[in-house]
Amino acid sequence: MTYTYRKALPAWVSIFVFLTLGGCSYVDEVDVAKQQPEPIQQTSVTEDNIHVRIPAFSIQTIANVTSIDLYQFSDGVFVEKLSVDPSKDNVVEFARKPCTRIYTIAGYEVEGANKMTEHDFAMMTIPIPNDSHSAPVFFTSVDDLYYDSDNLNIELLRGVARLDIDNEDPELKIDKISVSRAASTSHVFPTDGRACGKESATYSRTFEAGIEGIEERVFVLFETSSPISVTVSGRRNGKAVEIVSETPVIERNNIYTVSLHEERCNKERMHSASDASDEEVASIASIKVREWEAGDVKEGRIDFEESTINIEKSSIPSGVKIDPSDNSINVPAEGVSGMKIAFVTRSPLKLGSIFSDTEGVSVIPTSVEPTDEGYISEFRIDVARQPKGATNYRTSVFFNGSSSFFIDIKVESSPYQIPTVHIGGHDWMCFNSVSPDPEEQIYLCNGKTVEKMYVDHFAECIGNMFQYGKPNPFSPWKAYDPNMFADQTRDEPWTTRSKMPLPKGYHVPSIEEWQDLIPNGTVIPATYRTPSGDSIRATIVTFPGTIDNSPSAVTNAQNYLKRGVLFESISTGARLFFPMAGIKTNTSCEIPSDPKFRFDTRSGYWMKEKNQVMLLQCERNGEDSFGIQLKRNSWNADGFVMVRGVRD
Repeated sequence: MTYTYRKALPAWVSIFVFLTLGGCSYVDEVDVAKQQPEPIQQTSVTEDNIHVRIPAFSIQTIANVTSIDLYQFSDGVFVEKLSVDPSKDNVVEFARKPCTRIYTIAGYEVEGANKMTEHDFAMMTIPIPNDSHSAPVFFTSVDDLYYDSDNLNIELLRGVARLDIDNEDPELKIDKISVSRAASTSHVFPTDGRACGKESATYSRTFEAGIEGIEERVFVLFETSSPISVTVSGRRNGKAVEIVSETPVIERNNIYTVSLHEERCNKERMHSASDASDEEVASIASIKVREWEAGDVKEGRIDFEESTINIEKSSIPSGVKIDPSDNSINVPAEGVSGMKIAFVTRSPLKLGSIFSDTEGVSVIPTSVEPTDEGYISEFRIDVARQPKGATNYRTSVFFNGSSSFFIDIKVESSPYQIPTVHIGGHDWMCFNSVSPDPEEQIYLCNGKTVEKMYVDHFAECIGNMFQYGKPNPFSPWKAYDPNMFADQTRDEPWTTRSKMPLPKGYHVPSIEEWQDLIPNGTVIPATYRTPSGDSIRATIVTFPGTIDNSPSAVTNAQNYLKRGVLFESISTGARLFFPMAGIKTNTSCEIPSDPKFRFDTRSGYWMKEKNQVMLLQCERNGEDSFGIQLKRNSWNADGFVMVRGVRD
């Protein structure tokens, strides 16, 4: 069987702690409101230390987790606090004391813990901020220290739940989501299921672009002792609709998904049969509940003598680097095929869960062989080549046997990254967009600079043209087929990810972002200062040579100048080029069917705002001189102009 990791890397990584070789002792989540446990009776017990290992949090979680804090209480009295870096593996020690509990928190800072009793600490509450519609995400664990173990296992779980929306109704446009009877406060640590405070809070969110498909983290919620109400408001085929549904009781570390889909219903309920014309189509809602973390992490002892990769019995391809100190495998961007990783353990090793935030890795158990050294367990690992534009990522693979541990497969970024330049306060793509696919974007090749790419490959570097609010491109160098644009729904304003003509991580620039680069109405050449304080010189550039093309979309083919506008930061030297790449109206192609507008004398670039373009157009100043007028202009949404992306 082939095991592939999942697309969504969970926002937490389970926290493992050394366990003794002689046995495992696991503690369920405890009721911290109850009385402290009776001390275990021991004779001749010394106050030695207990070890706690805390692996690094996932990259996605570190953004809102600045530290992991561990608080020790003994006999109801505060003993000490230890803090560790969530981005690194950590090993900490606690003195073994009578009736000791460790309270672990990540994502929430406690003040004055040293002045609290254990009861007050365990019953702390956390509110939703006044200026927020969602609860803050935090992680907790409560664990007892016993005398019969030198080590401990800790698992951090989220203290909140998540509400997602899955709009499966293609005719429904969701404008607003509201929840009522939600909790405005919560206990920091889990109790016996009793929710905290009055459940009377109401929260709302509006969505100007509407929701199509899945919208995650619409709300982050505190646990409740009774169901909450979810109201979805919007329009279906132009008619206002409101769908009300009720969730089960909200429990921490769960995801509640409100799924909306269409249902046909008979207008005349009293008839047993009906013609199709007597049917109405309505939107209905259903609720799905699942645990927030994706997958199972098996518990077991951690034995570092047998939990590292056995280099001698593994088969490592050229370019792959193994670091046994942290069980990491570094794979180059071109990927690997047929890599064999081996472990020698006291019992057969099985594949557990696999977590990642992207696709491309396959892990297959291939053999388990008993030997005098132990069981040799082998796994085949294949890593796909990184597509163009892809950044580095990490896949965590968990194993279970006599030991429970994981390895990290770290894959390098693709050497082909979308070239950008920081100018006017924003990161702009250096080339016009080709499509939403990163593989199809324009990349530097053979060590050439951006300017050299335009000189040598101008036609290939001008990108494609798009209609407003639609992702499918028209190429000015290929035949125009109007059928390829049929039945495309339009996104107004141009913000929905699935409609974006740009790769993930970029968006169509707004009027303000264009104004940050160049003021409306500027006549080029010009020198000016931007709102961000950047001094910019804009000039007209004509690269050496001409383009001699005869594309089927162009009549009266001729030579075109390699002309455009160069924006250069005087202070930083950053350079950004916009080619004069022509336009296409909704009825005709102006390269060069209209003699007034040649391919190399006019170009348009979409703005995010509805039907707005930044128009670059040559205007003759005299017999032998001309300038380029840059101005904001309204444009027919069915016309085609270029798109230049700005990094999110």
